[in-house]
Amino acid sequence: MSSIKKKKVQQVLEDTGFAYSLSCETEHINADYADYASTQALRSFQRALRNPNLTYEELCVMIRRASGEANSRQCKTPWSMFMANAMHKSTNGNDTKKTTLV
Repeated sequence: MSSIKKKKVQQVLEDTGFAYSLSCETEHINADYADYASTQALRSFQRALRNPNLTYEELCVMIRRASGEANSRQCKTPWSMFMANAMHKSTNGNDTKKTTLV
C-alpha cells in the first residue's frame, strides 16, 4: 500500500472513529466500531483501499484484527496510523493469521 493510500485509509479511520464516538455519546449504538465503520463507510474504505470488491464482512474482519493489535500495542503511534498500517499488512497478505468472520 502506498503512503498516499495509507493516508486515505487513515483519514477514513479518523472520520469514522470520530463519528462513532459522537454517536455513542448521543445515542445508544448496538454495534462495535468495526460494524459501525463497515456499515457507514464501506464505500469510503473501498475507495481508500482501492478495492471496489471489498465486502462488509471482509472489512469487519480487517478492522477487528487491526483493533486487536492496536489494543495490545506498546508504541505511541496514533491509533488511526497504527490501524492503517495493520490494515495494510492485512491487504497485502502479510498477515499469517487465519481469517475468521466474527
